[in-house]
Amino acid sequence: MNKLKLISIIIFILSSFYSSGADVNDPRRIHINQLVNDFIKQKINADVEEKVSISVNKIDRRIKIQDCDKPLSLSLAGKNKISRHTTVAVKCENKWKMYIPVKIKRLRAVVIASQALAAGALLNRSNLTLAYQDILLLRGTTLSNIATIEGSKLIRQVQSGQTITSNLLCLVCKGEPVSIFVHSGNLTIKSTGIALKSGINGQVIAVRNTSSGRVIEATITAVATVEIKI
Repeated sequence: MNKLKLISIIIFILSSFYSSGADVNDPRRIHINQLVNDFIKQKINADVEEKVSISVNKIDRRIKIQDCDKPLSLSLAGKNKISRHTTVAVKCENKWKMYIPVKIKRLRAVVIASQALAAGALLNRSNLTLAYQDILLLRGTTLSNIATIEGSKLIRQVQSGQTITSNLLCLVCKGEPVSIFVHSGNLTIKSTGIALKSGINGQVIAVRNTSSGRVIEATITAVATVEIKI
């Protein structure tokens, strides 16, 4: 290899290295990535309890971005729906258009078992905890507040770290005593009864009034608590 050819190769490698570095730090690329990040944030209807992670793919350094004399327009590509893998279309009117992939991870705090529990176990803060989990991987009706299920029972066994869903427990359990609250206007009467069916919050179950022996239909409102509105 002659000296002139060797020098040419070295110059080519160095120029590629520096142009690559310049592309990575190109203000236009940084600006577009930030616009995409902000655009996705506005599109996501996240609850206050959620944690959201947005990862915008860096623009290929081989793409030459021309200056745009108008504000860039952004839109969701494809089905116009936010998903775990989303593509954002960035357009400079009458000049160019590019598509930038975005990865979105949404985490929600849910109640999980902090240890293995058998069916019939009484749930409380000593065997439950909160953990952030990917929303897309959650199944069933999850719970986000330990206080609302303290004192309830499991109807089947769960493993340590397993998500607690409403179908795994009973707030009111069949054959167990319940408090009955009868509401009529501003008047509230409390009595006791025995649940004739297990259920969770919001379900209507049959309850036998301890004093009268009558079977009534009442709505579960909390652990071992039902109510009737007249």
